[in-house]
Amino acid sequence: MPKLLQINSVVNTGSTGRIVEQLGLFAISQGWESYIAFGREARDSKSHLIKIGSSLEVYTHAIATRFFDLHGLMSKWATKRFLKKLDVLKPDVVHIHNLHGYYVNFPMLFKYLKAHDIPTVITMHDFWLMTGHCSYIKNICDKWKTGCNHCPMLSQYPSSMLDRSRSNWRLKASLYADLPNVTLLPVSDWLSRYVALSMMKSLNRQVISNGIDTSLFKPYVAEHSVVSGVNWSKFSIMVIATRWTQANGYKDIIELSKRLPVDCQIVMVGLNDEQLREIPANIVGFKKIENLSQLQELYTKSDVLFNQNKDVTFGLVTAEAMACGTPAIVLKGTAGEEIVDERTGFVVQDYYQVIDIIPNLRKLNKENMAKLCRERVLQMFDSRKQFQKFLDLYNQLLQNRKN
Repeated sequence: MPKLLQINSVVNTGSTGRIVEQLGLFAISQGWESYIAFGREARDSKSHLIKIGSSLEVYTHAIATRFFDLHGLMSKWATKRFLKKLDVLKPDVVHIHNLHGYYVNFPMLFKYLKAHDIPTVITMHDFWLMTGHCSYIKNICDKWKTGCNHCPMLSQYPSSMLDRSRSNWRLKASLYADLPNVTLLPVSDWLSRYVALSMMKSLNRQVISNGIDTSLFKPYVAEHSVVSGVNWSKFSIMVIATRWTQANGYKDIIELSKRLPVDCQIVMVGLNDEQLREIPANIVGFKKIENLSQLQELYTKSDVLFNQNKDVTFGLVTAEAMACGTPAIVLKGTAGEEIVDERTGFVVQDYYQVIDIIPNLRKLNKENMAKLCRERVLQMFDSRKQFQKFLDLYNQLLQNRKN
């Protein structure tokens, strides 16, 4: 029985954590053993879990990042212990997701995978692997193409007081220059176009979009509500983030709320305690939601989902909402444009234009729109179809290794 090892900062929580867990389940159903190595947080999993490092090591890594821009370069002892476990495990395929998150030394990991010639795939959920510092480039800097320096976004995650972007970029470039058994998997054509201009352009590359579990994300039809505090008689715009920051549009949503008609509201998921205290009255706020039934109900009963993230590399929440029958508004120039079409959503330049779309949304035949939205997700982003692409790739890599 072949062994799949996935590596991600978290398991079964947040967007990438859920993807990792669901992919592990699918691999098991296809006759694979599934292992997931993680660094920070894990909920219940059907895969074998491997914790990389301790809470103290994560904290130390975070401090070194904050002061010295050493993200991904600490946790040497934690990584060394982890690699010894791999000596015993001997995975047949390694699937890397997010390596940022203060838990692993990525040069040590890559050198180990190369030395042992382990077939490796890397799903790119963001930009961190191809920059000297940033997880999201914000389209205000193109130094990542030829060599980072004097980073203009040191205050953005992973924030730092010292700028090592030049040496970080060069280190990554040198590692990627000699990784013969790696396949890079951007989650959208939009992201792949950026990769083609980056230090990673020479790596084998194919696009595999994220998959949606359409058996979980579907129109909510239960008689009893699992969500309280929302007046659904108002026109409701849902927005969601793992955590809300200025970088992913928090300020834009607050400004949007000030311009809404009086019979409209925003349903905002992912807020912290301080944000919950300060939001305007026409925003119904929730903390991060792990209960999928609650998410399903919020998606379904909202009139529209607005994905405000200018740097979204796929738009998992957009597809989840559409799977629940809810149309979406996405920003022009983002990967979100690959998810919606003219029948299932709207493309806007900025949050100001959301106001202009509300009258059109009110006129929609909700039943027909719900059907079209779900059909598009079933056709293009159903998790079983997407996960099968991963399994086909794994099997191909194993066959190549045998040959």
